[in-house]
Amino acid sequence: MIALHDAVNSLQAETGNYSEGVRIWMRIMAVSYFSGIVFVPWRREAAWVVLMAVFTFVFLVIGKMLDPSLTRSFLGSVIHLILWPLTLLLLWSPGARNRRRDRLSHEFWRSVYSSWLVWVTALILISLVLDARFLLLHVAGS
Repeated sequence: MIALHDAVNSLQAETGNYSEGVRIWMRIMAVSYFSGIVFVPWRREAAWVVLMAVFTFVFLVIGKMLDPSLTRSFLGSVIHLILWPLTLLLLWSPGARNRRRDRLSHEFWRSVYSSWLVWVTALILISLVLDARFLLLHVAGS
């Protein structure tokens, strides 16, 4: 087990070794997920996305603290494949869809929120495919 500071530094160092394309992808996801803060006062689903991003980071750090030999890629893929489908379920459940119809009466904000929600969903789905592929290749290579 390692200290919090060491875990964060290790995760940052691993991220620094990723290709520029992967680092850009990670930044796009982070900005997109945390931009949901704008909608949190009115949209419960936005809170789920922001919490998903926070919990992903927290679980990465905890995982690294518990087993420093696990790579960020492996930890992240496992965390994503567990946490993110649950988030998609919360975003697109029948109850969530009904709430979307009932709220945000102003057409502009409804369009902005709907666009953000579709964008975030697409990012999550693409990431889940990439994570599943990574883990399958990891298991096959082991």
